[in-house]
Formats: sequence, C-alpha cells, structure tokens
Amino acid sequence: MKRWEASLIRWGFGLASASGVVYGVMKYFLAGSDPDSRVGHPWQPAALAAHVLAAPVAVFCMGLLLRGHALPRLMGGEREKRTTGLALTAIGVPLVFSGYLVQVFTGEAVRKATGWLHAAVGIVFALAFALHMPASRPPDDAPEAPPEAQRGLP
Repeated sequence: MKRWEASLIRWGFGLASASGVVYGVMKYFLAGSDPDSRVGHPWQPAALAAHVLAAPVAVFCMGLLLRGHALPRLMGGEREKRTTGLALTAIGVPLVFSGYLVQVFTGEAVRKATGWLHAAVGIVFALAFALHMPASRPPDDAPEAPPEAQRGLP
C-alpha cells in the first residue's frame, strides 16, 4: 500500500467517523432551544452535510483497503491483526448500505430503525478501526506489483 493510499484511508475514515459521531450526538442527544424545530443544535445540518460529503470518500477508501490490503493478507494467510481486520471488512457492508438506505426510506419507522442501525454499526466500525490502526505497519512506497504478482487478485 502506498503512503498516499494509507493517508487517504485514515483521513477518509476519520472524517466520516468524526462527522457521524458529531451529527449523532447533535441529533439524538441534544435538545434544541426551539420547541418547534427537530434540530438539536444549530450546527446539526452542517454536521450532516460534512458526513454526507465524507461518506463517499470513505466508501472509496474501503475499496482501496480491500484491494490493496485486506484481500492480499487474507489470501496470504497472514494472522496479525486479523480479528479487527475481519470485523472492519464485515461491518463495512451493512454500514454502507444502511447509510444509503437511511437517505431514501420514506416511512418514519423504517427510516428511524435504519438510522439507529447505521449509528450503531458506525460506532463499532470506528472503534474497530481505532483498535486496528495503532500497530499497523507504515506503508511502503515501493512500485506497485504487476497484477500477476498479486496472487490472482484483480
């Protein structure tokens, strides 16, 4: 994995996680001063916008991470940090789908349940990523291996 890829992944996941936590706290745990408003904090719409803009970068980063890091390690039988890595891989799919679905569901109950699911899975993902990162190796800036050297990965 290249340095720029590792940096993009850390920044992408970090921004999506931070903006999601800030938005979740504002939406679910703060009471607004205006009783006629559903907004818990004046910056809640900005936090949501930041999260919606950071999320596609995080999804792109998931693809980078799968192709350049997770799949080669799984195929190679590497055991180090495997538990948190597999958790991140497994949690990523419902996180992405629930994030998209919460934006398109129109029924109040379904949208609310999907929002809580997305928040819970997002918190688990952020924690797993934080646990996975500290002992990670620094990326190498070696030239990329040709496709045939990637153990049959596309």
